[in-house]
Amino acid sequence: MHLFGPLGNGFSAIDGDTEVFLAAGGIGLPPLYFLAKDAVGKGLLSQKMTFIAGAKTRLELLNEPRLFELGLKTIICTDDGTAGRRGTAAEILRKELPSKQKVVVYACGPNAMLRAVDLLLVPQNVPGFLSLEALMPCGYGICSGCAVKVHPPVGRGSTDDRRNYHLKRVCVEGPVFSSGEVMWD
Repeated sequence: MHLFGPLGNGFSAIDGDTEVFLAAGGIGLPPLYFLAKDAVGKGLLSQKMTFIAGAKTRLELLNEPRLFELGLKTIICTDDGTAGRRGTAAEILRKELPSKQKVVVYACGPNAMLRAVDLLLVPQNVPGFLSLEALMPCGYGICSGCAVKVHPPVGRGSTDDRRNYHLKRVCVEGPVFSSGEVMWD
């Protein structure tokens, strides 16, 4: 077996002047944990960060006790209510997200969760970064097996026309995309 990586881009660094929300669903927890750990290690104020870790059930939560060691506000949630609050990470984010100017959201998890987070952020004009999960057959951008539809660059057509789109490969131009960039339908 041969493995190579990392592929594509990563999350942008956390800014210490911004209130940060990290929304993780299922296996999206580890990348956001390491992002938060790096920010805390650099001395950024942990009280300005909220980590929402969600899973379908208590059995599917990934090592959530480590989150509490970081000293940030941590909210655990499960779809069935067997641990923490009942609801998805996106639903909890909707309840917790303040209507402030200096807020940014980082999200990683299944595409259904990321779609819900994106549809929350875009109307409120809240900046966010979404790390997509996709099968990457080649990992080099040659096969385009991991391509997703994104809105065309500004000036290249109307974003209202669902037939007018641009493709980006998750393995090369992703996996992290800005909120409002991916066309979910």
